[in-house]
Amino acid sequence: MTYSIFVSHGWHDRWVARQMARSISDAGGAPFIDIFDIKKGDRIEERIRTGIEHCAELVALLTPWSVDRNWVWTEIAAAWALKKRFVGVTYGVTIEEIERNHGGMACLGPTNVVALDDFDEYIRELAERIHSGDRE
Repeated sequence: MTYSIFVSHGWHDRWVARQMARSISDAGGAPFIDIFDIKKGDRIEERIRTGIEHCAELVALLTPWSVDRNWVWTEIAAAWALKKRFVGVTYGVTIEEIERNHGGMACLGPTNVVALDDFDEYIRELAERIHSGDRE
């Protein structure tokens, strides 16, 4: 069974998001990322909804650009509502700044936020989940 991970990001962060998707793929996961998985003519909102519904978890790249994007917060909230595992990956912004300026701590907390510098730790844990069959 495919272990799909939805990669949420802002448009300005697409290069970093692609690198994250590659790491996910190398770990044995199947990344869903708009850059690769939404084609011209697709109904974007439907593809995103389906991607989140079918993913095992969501990873959101949180940067000074993406924290201002409604889609990123909508995708995180959808994962939360569907009781999916989700992790925020911070780069160039602190969790304190997100809380102060965006009120983003409603869903995010210390157990599901990691700095981009520590993304390898997330990938290691992800690989363990994938290979052990742990879907929780």
